[in-house]
Formats: sequence, C-alpha cells, structure tokens
Amino acid sequence: MTIAQALALGMLQGFTEFLPVSSSGHLVILQGLFGLKEPQVAFDIFLHLGTTVSVFIFFSKFILRLFGEDKRLLFFIALASIPTFIIGFLFKGAVEVLFGMPGIVGVMLALTGIWLILATFLPRYLTKSGTKRCPGFTSSLLIGIAQGIAVVPGISRSGMTIGAGMLTGLDKEMAFKFSMVLSIPAVLGASVLKAHSIGSILVSHEAFIFLTGGIAAMLVGLFAIRVLLGFVRTNRLYVFGVYCILVGCIVALFYR
Repeated sequence: MTIAQALALGMLQGFTEFLPVSSSGHLVILQGLFGLKEPQVAFDIFLHLGTTVSVFIFFSKFILRLFGEDKRLLFFIALASIPTFIIGFLFKGAVEVLFGMPGIVGVMLALTGIWLILATFLPRYLTKSGTKRCPGFTSSLLIGIAQGIAVVPGISRSGMTIGAGMLTGLDKEMAFKFSMVLSIPAVLGASVLKAHSIGSILVSHEAFIFLTGGIAAMLVGLFAIRVLLGFVRTNRLYVFGVYCILVGCIVALFYR
C-alpha cells in the first residue's frame, strides 16, 4: 500500500464512517479498485481509530456529561454495547471473509439504502405520541443489535443505529448523539481483538502509511459528523438511502 492509497482510503473512511453509506463497504470497493486483494483488516482498524478520535473531539462536552449528570444514558450506552460485542465475537471469522467479496458488499449497501428510507418515513406513523429524549432498556438493546448487524461490510453502522433509534421513538438528535458515542466502545473493542496485528504494524515499515490514513480519517470525520447532523435535523436520511441503493446495485452487478 502506498501513502497516496492510504490517504485516499483515510479520507474515504472519514466521510463514510459517519455518513450512513457504510465505510467498510466503500473501503472494500476502493481496495478492490486499488488491486489490494487481501483483506486490509488491520489498516481498517487504524482508520476506525482515527474516526473515533473525531467523535471524542466533536462530542467532548456530551461525553463529559455522561460521567456527570447523565449517568443513566451512560448505562444505556453500555447496555447497547453488549449485543454488539456478542454478535461481533460470534461472527468475527465469517465477517472478515466478506471483506474480500465486493459483490456481497453491493447487496448489503442496497439493503442499507432501503433501511434508511424506512427510517426516514416510518417514525411519523410509529411515534404519534411524541419522541423520547432518552432510550429505554428495550430500545437500547435494539440499537445495539442494529450496530452488531453492521459488522457486515456494506451495512452502515451509523445508518443502522440512527435508524433504529428513530424507529424506536428517540428524538432525531438524541438518536444521532447516541449512535455516534455508541461507536466508541465498539471500535475500541474491535481494536483490542486486533491488538496483535496493530502492534506488529507499529514497528514495521508500514507504520507511517497506516498513521497517515488514520489522521486523514480523523480530520475528514470531523467535517462529516457536522454534515450528517444537518441531514438528521432536516429528516433527509432518505438521500443517503437512494445513494446506497444505486451504488449497491451497480457494484453487485459489476462483481457478480
């Protein structure tokens, strides 16, 4: 992998990690175009760590409140993380294989698009009694399951979790914040599982290349979070849904 490829992949990660179009799916597609046939799982972890730093920076005040006045919300974030870890642990091997199968990724992208369209228009019929400012026990578990499903490349983590939050009655902005902060334990957990791979890379000649990708992902990620917030506030997630369906169908047909 070259520095230019790492930079391009890092910028792509920064945009697509937060915009609900599946960062893993787009990384698989671009890696395929670059001719990187082997799954670049350790590099992907570096990119996800970069975007996790973006979350810490953007939501620093919100995160600090979780350890002060909003401990109840912190509990629900921890609760939602449980099904994510279980699903990730049970299907870790099977999911890694999919990182080398762009055709399957295309199908998953199309499914993500359908989910985003449903998440945009269905809540108005499901939440007639008003939205909630804080998730409950059941909704937290459902959001966690949605995040767990998103370990499949082509399924958007942010799209699944924001959509699940809105469909279970959460206020749009709270669904957005909950989704973003919920990514932190998921990414850190995945990083721990891959610690041996990351450690070997840090002392290799590829360390600078991988760090370049991670820093690019962090910087672009800060911009992407702000963009997504605007789309959530104006209830326009369906725009990303249409995009995912179009790109997913093209990729699935190209790699069939």
